[in-house]
Amino acid sequence: MPGPPPSHPPYFLPWEPLLAGSLVSLLFSVLLARHFATPIDRLRQTCAAVASGDLHAEPRGELLRRRDELADLAHDFQGMTARIRLLMDGQRHLLYDVSHELRSPRARLQLAIDLMQQQPVRAADSLARIEREAVRMERLVGELLTLSRLEVQVDGDESETFDMAELLIDVVDDARFGAAARSQRIELLVADGVPQAGRYLLLHRAVENVVRNALRYSPDASKVTVTLGQEEGWTRICVLDEGPGMTPAELAAVFEPFWRGETRRDADGHGLGLAIAHRVLEAHGGRITAKSRPEEGLCVELLVPSSPGPGRQEPATAEKGL
Repeated sequence: MPGPPPSHPPYFLPWEPLLAGSLVSLLFSVLLARHFATPIDRLRQTCAAVASGDLHAEPRGELLRRRDELADLAHDFQGMTARIRLLMDGQRHLLYDVSHELRSPRARLQLAIDLMQQQPVRAADSLARIEREAVRMERLVGELLTLSRLEVQVDGDESETFDMAELLIDVVDDARFGAAARSQRIELLVADGVPQAGRYLLLHRAVENVVRNALRYSPDASKVTVTLGQEEGWTRICVLDEGPGMTPAELAAVFEPFWRGETRRDADGHGLGLAIAHRVLEAHGGRITAKSRPEEGLCVELLVPSSPGPGRQEPATAEKGL
């Protein structure tokens, strides 16, 4: 007859190792949570400060020295706040410049009205002055609207394909009417059939602004040369004048809105023509540059992709005449 089953000693869980492991895991979890929660909380506080209007608030110290995704996020946030500050400063400067530009024609309008009231016999002269100032203000407002649309890259013109040579011929023919009054000449060197994709009206405006700017600051009986070429998917337009040229400091600011050099402050215009051309070229994925030719004048180069598409390598800057 079989005997009773063998007895086994009672089973005890290893409480001490489990408790030690749990405590270590808990401590590690707390440290890990603190490692991530602390910088996230600092970044949240920085976001709250920026949202309340403090655009100079940005991540600092240890958060930027980390080597993880939070550090990348902090650097991106820092770049974003810097860009916002730049845009806000630009808007403030733009408002100041607009108010300054409008102040002068408004003062002349008021003076013409007062003169007409005090001297009715000179009403015709006063009305002519009022008309000129009204046209000047209308032109300024129109240029500001164009610049504003280009800043946000919103415009009603659809992209189309056209011949850039025909566009330049049209621009030059119009400009020659005004140039004849000062015995100025415009020499146009273009190739036949230069296909171009883009917004025709905007590119026409950009080229026209550059050509008229060259005529405005060139002396009487001088020559402005306009050249057109196409290479490796890019269209290159060069406008060379015989004006006084620019200093390096002036070249650095020539495409800023309302900027006019010391030698150009008395000239007609608001300092928006080249700024608009710059925005138009940016909207088309191109660029515009200005180089002063020693004792010869200024060369403005417009480089625009011939057709829309992925990024491509830009051709080297033309050296001819520079």
